[in-house]
Amino acid sequence: MPVFGSKPDDHLRPTPKPQLTCLVLPPYEVPELIVIGGVVVENRGTAAANNVKITLELADADTSKIRHLQVQSDVEYILRGGGELQSFATLRVRRLEVGQRVIIYFSGPTPVEPRATVTHYEG
Repeated sequence: MPVFGSKPDDHLRPTPKPQLTCLVLPPYEVPELIVIGGVVVENRGTAAANNVKITLELADADTSKIRHLQVQSDVEYILRGGGELQSFATLRVRRLEVGQRVIIYFSGPTPVEPRATVTHYEG
């Protein structure tokens, strides 16, 4: 039974939701010099994502350290922990709108594929 003021199809429309994707780029090696890797986080959903946390962790924390970290972002971010000379990095973004992305480049001495996680919460 329709509710006063609603359209007949309102209950069939999906609720807008953020959809955060995380793409780990393959490492690029400059022979005998350095290896560069990257991670792209993008909101491909239909609503903004609030309180986004992006974490990169290198597999071998004892020997793998980030030598250089560079972030290119459509939005402001805060490096909350880790980074250069660490084996992890944690970034926080207050709000990631639909279509916006954060690209994190890092370098190290050997090819490594980081474990990347991205979460968000409303509130």
